[in-house]
Amino acid sequence: MAKKKTQKMNGTSDYAQIQRNIQKAKGNPNKNVHQKKNGSDYHLRDRTPKENVQQPSKSRMPLWVKIALGVAFGLLLVMVILINTSLKGNPLAVHGTALITGLSCLLVYYSRRFLNKKETTGFKVISMILLLLGAIYAAMGAYGLYLNFGQ
Repeated sequence: MAKKKTQKMNGTSDYAQIQRNIQKAKGNPNKNVHQKKNGSDYHLRDRTPKENVQQPSKSRMPLWVKIALGVAFGLLLVMVILINTSLKGNPLAVHGTALITGLSCLLVYYSRRFLNKKETTGFKVISMILLLLGAIYAAMGAYGLYLNFGQ
């Protein structure tokens, strides 16, 4: 007597059921196709550790430096406008503006240390120019005010 094939659900035979189970075990070949695209780093196990690449931490400028920069440049703007209009030729205004300009340059030099930039040669040159001009203008302004108030 021949062995009778047993019918499974939906009228499938044992062979078809075995093939379906094998396909389920393999998984869907079209599933997660985006993993195979170029540059995909979907799987953690496929990632290669990057060498010492860290997100630069965003160091923030202190609040007092932000306020001081705003006040210094606002005051400098007002002084330059006054020197060119109503206080033309006034030695106190001229020397005061020189002092404020020097202090502003020194403040900008100080605030540059909070930037997240690589210190290249150009960065260092600009920093030294700010430091030098800030010191010269501050000294000239302070000396001029000293001479005017000393009399």
